[in-house]
Amino acid sequence: MFQSEICKHPQIQTVAYSPHTYLETHHWLKGAVLTHAAPATFSGNKVYSGYGNYNSALQYTIDGIKGNVPDFQVPTDVKELVFKGWDALCEKFAKPVFFEKSPQYIANWASLSLMLEWAEQTSYCVKYIGLTRNPLSVQYSAFKLFFTEPEKRQFGWLENQKNLLAFQSLVPADSFYSVKYEDIISNPQDAFSGIFSFLGLSDYSIAGRGTHSKSLEKWRDDSEFQLQLDPAVKQIARKFGYSESELTNPKKPPLPKNYKRKKRMEARFKLFKTRLRDRVIIPLRLKRKNKQ
Repeated sequence: MFQSEICKHPQIQTVAYSPHTYLETHHWLKGAVLTHAAPATFSGNKVYSGYGNYNSALQYTIDGIKGNVPDFQVPTDVKELVFKGWDALCEKFAKPVFFEKSPQYIANWASLSLMLEWAEQTSYCVKYIGLTRNPLSVQYSAFKLFFTEPEKRQFGWLENQKNLLAFQSLVPADSFYSVKYEDIISNPQDAFSGIFSFLGLSDYSIAGRGTHSKSLEKWRDDSEFQLQLDPAVKQIARKFGYSESELTNPKKPPLPKNYKRKKRMEARFKLFKTRLRDRVIIPLRLKRKNKQ
């Protein structure tokens, strides 16, 4: 939603092509894999394996760049590929603003660190928007989409927000803008007006008209969603301005005995299909494409 609305502004562009969904480039996470970032700097203390292997991550990276800049000359050095590849994307799309979001970055310090390294040496003006959402809403969305166990996944949200706070502390104050999802929903015109001002752009009232509050607090009335946030998660959420009432899930009747087991089986099957697509099917497709 945020990407769709912000890119309505005539001076903001995103990539025209990506091998991933929602025009997410994954560029800095793939770059972290290619440059052999320390395993401890990835989520779960192990190198991100979502692309299958090193060669597949390389194919993904090259395809993502050349799919937008066909005449890009691929360097042999992988770090040069990552940095010059992003420069090439900026050169094409930053007219004046190139917008890109890949939510995988924030979970992996390796990708954030590499992004910072590029930003410190580039001539482009780099700005960051940190978008935060109520952890109950985030877990409910993941619960419905992926059948993941919210009791475990909430700590992923916690790690992400800790990374966001640390990242914010490392960049110039005038290059970072923090916004809450709920504030965008409640007053989209003011929210996007503030964002465009931060980006140095004129206001554009059309942005924000596509927002809605249908999924804002659906978790309150869903008897299947029984997550009670851990105190540590609430602690960080309060730092971002969420109140105790916003972080409290009403008590609901107990679930059937075999409910969680059934959901875990559904989640494993869905995860298997996703991994098969991302780690095997798409890399094979890219390999054939590059041979043509």
